[in-house]
Order: sequence, then structure tokens, then C-alpha cells
Amino acid sequence: MYIKNIYFIEAKSPGAHIFSRTPLPRLGTILLSTILKEKGYNSKAFIEDISEPDWKMLKEADIIGISSITSTAQRAFQLARKFHSMNIPIIIGGPHATFIPEESLKYADYVVRGEGEETIVELIEHLEAGKPLNDIKGLSYKDVDAFVHNPPRPLIDDLDAAPIPDLNVVHNWRKKTVIPIATSRGCPFGCKFCSVIQMFGRKYRFKSIERVMEEIKKVASRKAHIFFVDDNFAANKERTKTLLKRIIAEKIKIEWSAQVRTDIVKDKELIELMSKSGCFTVFVGFESINPLTLHLYNKHQKVDDIVDCIKIFKNASIGIHGMFVFGGDTDDIETIRSTQRFARRLGIDSVQFLMLTPLPGTPVFDDLMKQGRLIHTDWAKYDAHHAVFEPRLMTAFELHTETFRAMADFYSWGKILKNLMRGRLFYSFIGLYGKRSLHKLKTPSKKYLKDLKNLISTKFDKRTGKLGEYFLNKKKAVKKIVLSSIPEGGIESKFFKTFFEKIGKRLIISREESNFSGGSLTIMPILQDPRSDEKPDKKLLTEVYEKYKTRFQNLKIIPLEAGSLYRLCVDLGLLMGIKMKKIRRAYEKAVGGINGKAFNCHAVLIIFKL
Repeated sequence: MYIKNIYFIEAKSPGAHIFSRTPLPRLGTILLSTILKEKGYNSKAFIEDISEPDWKMLKEADIIGISSITSTAQRAFQLARKFHSMNIPIIIGGPHATFIPEESLKYADYVVRGEGEETIVELIEHLEAGKPLNDIKGLSYKDVDAFVHNPPRPLIDDLDAAPIPDLNVVHNWRKKTVIPIATSRGCPFGCKFCSVIQMFGRKYRFKSIERVMEEIKKVASRKAHIFFVDDNFAANKERTKTLLKRIIAEKIKIEWSAQVRTDIVKDKELIELMSKSGCFTVFVGFESINPLTLHLYNKHQKVDDIVDCIKIFKNASIGIHGMFVFGGDTDDIETIRSTQRFARRLGIDSVQFLMLTPLPGTPVFDDLMKQGRLIHTDWAKYDAHHAVFEPRLMTAFELHTETFRAMADFYSWGKILKNLMRGRLFYSFIGLYGKRSLHKLKTPSKKYLKDLKNLISTKFDKRTGKLGEYFLNKKKAVKKIVLSSIPEGGIESKFFKTFFEKIGKRLIISREESNFSGGSLTIMPILQDPRSDEKPDKKLLTEVYEKYKTRFQNLKIIPLEAGSLYRLCVDLGLLMGIKMKKIRRAYEKAVGGINGKAFNCHAVLIIFKL
């Protein structure tokens, strides 16, 4: 196979965000294009978020490689389909294709899994020589109708072996205002929503100081902002200090930012060196101010660490971009609202309030998939700006709307004007663009919420046997609620009595099984030990269901299971046609009525006479 023109495309992002005006290309396509260019091929990288690709040039390609993350996967498939129809061989790489290669192979000829520097070279050489592909590690491909997944490729030990990424291979990248530099790969921490370990390993691998200095010097004269794209720039604090001392000693005048963890502030010398060497902003994954959520995310940090981190960076006059993730199983609406207040009170300069997104390859994706809590797999919505799963202590609607509201409250006109008066033009700009991005997302967000409602309603009707639809169509009002199988006077009965009273339904507590009459809805809660976080015994729920189903064949009997007491209340309210806001208020009143005391009830048996 003759191969000369090898072009790479980085698929564009599906929507706007606060940094859309200063797009930062991922280094993968640039590095691969640089490697192949040095080997004599005509290779370029087209970054859709930077500029419109030269479609005419791409039609002349001998091979096209497409890189994507999960949120850009559908765009990648669209591009693959377009060029595959022109009989151009297609390679897809990136995290999404790595973890779900067979999906990508529906549109592409080859998938490069994991780190691609060595795999891409071997693939091109094999295709040119007409050799079998079965000995190329890290490659997936189709053999007639079968999928072939070669063994994974070991992680690259020597990061200095690859050439310095040639930014000139990027098509039409004229305003290089922010330049990415990677000094390391890997992360040992294993946050449950992150795929870095699965992609780049648990062990840190570093470029040499000499190599990093070479990369910095190459771009320092451009007077562009350098962003160190490492997942943790200060993974090895002594190494980072050595690098910064070199920058200062050699009088390299740069402005830079990086991603760090909160524990960095424990090293005072490092903070001083960051300030002296030109650190403008740190991007910190605070993730949550809910201690239970921090533990759930496996963050290995406390709220006090977050507070100390903010104070120390502010004292050093280093800007702080805080990243928070909402939607963990211990998060509720108040978590979102209190986080926004916390961020403003402590003076964080800019934020991203993101929704927990179960990306393929992460533990949280596997967990939610097994629990049946994923609402859909429309990958374009897996961008942390859409609720794509059912949270435990709030609804997907609440997670989506409250996150957007928190962003709008943070980027208020008051904060923008305050930054402007203090001469902090950059953060005024970020605030203005944050507001603009939110405005641009307003219409598609409304459409998404409408689509989300339809999806959830369909699933809910399936779970409840369309009983809610029956009430609506037959105009059968539920006149009273009978609470069965729990004693009167306990916190459980008090809770449910308040809840149903606040949504406008009369509650009767009865232990008589025969008290089933037309117009009444009998609810039998399945209670658990309040100290247990486990889900209800499905076997018990099934046994009770089968017992009553056999005994009362003229009754509609539905086993209803939810992830929490709140989600159970939501389901019960929706079943009776109650609006979400009213359900939320009723639940909060009911919780207040028992002084916030805990009891676990995640499932009920619903009995209704048709």
C-alpha cells in the first residue's frame, strides 16, 4: 500500500464552555503528526476547535486518523463515515475508542488503543509492506466480520524518546495564545470518575528537566501563555522545584498555568517558586465540599485542605480556577447551592461547576451501568454539562438545572464589575464569557431537559406498568393513601404522613391486608436498618410481590425500587401527577418533621384496585 499523505483530525467539541474562546488542542494528534513528518510523510493535524479543516486537502489523504474523547465520539464517527465513503482508510484513537473499540470499528478500519506513538508507526509500516497486523500491540481491527483485539501495548518508559511536538503541523493555528506542554503522564490517585489510570497508568512517568526546558525555550519567545497539561504538575514536588529554579535562573520570562492538587500548598518553597517563575493560575480539582462525596470520589483530601489551598494561593497572588463535580450519591441540591456560596465567600477567581459524567473506562461508568442508572448513551451529552444518569438524592432535572443556576450565580454582574474595578481584566473577561456561554447553552439546555423528561417518563412508565397514565386517562383520582406494614407513631409513619399531606393526599395507616378499595392506593414500605447503606433485598421485595400478586389477582401490584428515600418520594409523587417542585418541598417538610433522623426506605409495594 502506497502511503504519503497522513492527516489527523481532532473532532470538535459539542458545545460551548468558558474557555471556548481560547481552545487548547490535545497533544495527541500534534505529536503523532510530528513523528510521521520526521519519518518523511506529509502529515498535518486539523483541530476543529481551532479552525475549519481543509476538506479539499483531506480528500487527498492516503490515511486519516481521528482522535476523540467521549463527548466528541459522535462527531468522530460522522467524520469517519464521510471519509470512509471515499475509500480512505480510517484510524480512530483516544480514550473513548480505547475503552469501547468495537463501537469505533463500526466506522473505522483500525483503532489504536492507549498511547499511540509506537502503534501508529508500526501500523503504517505494516500496511506499506502488506504484512499481517496481528503482532501490533495496542491495535484493534476487523478481520472480515470479526473484531480482533491485539494484546495491549506496554506504557512508554522514556517520554524523551518522542520528538518535541511541532505546533506548525496544526492547520491554520494563527493565534497561539495558549500553548500546551506535557511534562509527565500517569496518576496514582484513582478518582472514581477519572480514566487517567486506565489510559496512562498509576505510576508517574516524567520527561527529563532538560527536555522540558527545551520545550519551554522553544515557545517562550512567542510570548504566549504556557499551560502544563499534566494531570498533576507537582506530582514530584522536588522535580517541579528543580524545573522552576531553572526557569528563574535562566531568566526565562513566561506566564504559565497548570493543574495541581490541594496538597501542593504544604510546600511553601514550591509556592514561592511558582510565583517567582510566572505562575498565573492554578487549576485545582477541588471536586466537592461534601466530606462524604470526597470520600466517595476517592479524592484523598478534606474540606480543610481546600480552604487552606485557596488561602495560600491567594496570599501568593496566584489565581485559582476551581473545578467542582456535582451528582455523587451523597450530593443533594443543598450541596450544589452551598458550594456556589463557598466558592464566592473564599474568593475563588473562576470556577467550573460540572455534572458527574460516567465516562467509559471509569469505575463510576461501570457502577452506574450495572445499577441501570444511565439515562442514555448519547455521547455528545457526556461533556459534564448535561445530566446523563439518575442521581441518588436528587433528580437528573434538579442536577442539571441547579448546576446551571450555580454557574449563573457565581458569574454574576457584581463579581464581573468587582474584578473590573480591581483591574483584574482577565477574570472580568472570564466572567463575561461565562455568562455568554450560559446564554448560548440556554436554548439547547431547554431542549435537552424536554428530551430528558420524555426519556425518563418512558422508563418510569415501564417500571410502574403505566399506572400513572391509567390515573390520568381514566381520570381516576387517588382519594386516599393507605400506608401498610409499619406501626403508627414511628418516624417512618410520621414522615410519610407529612409528605403525603403536603402533596395534597390523605394518608391512612393500617396493618389490615384486606383494606383495598377503589380510589385508594396502598403502599407497603420495605424498611432497612438505618445504619445500612445497602440497597433493599431484591429477593424480599420479589417474594412479597409474588405473594400479593397470587393472593389478589384483581389488584394492580407494582414493586417500586429507587436509589434513596427521596427518589422514592419523587416516584410516588410523579405516579400521582404531582409537580417536581411540590414533591421537593413536601419531602423537605417531611424530613424536617422528623428532625432529619435517618431511616432507610428505598422500595415499596404499590397496590391499587383497578
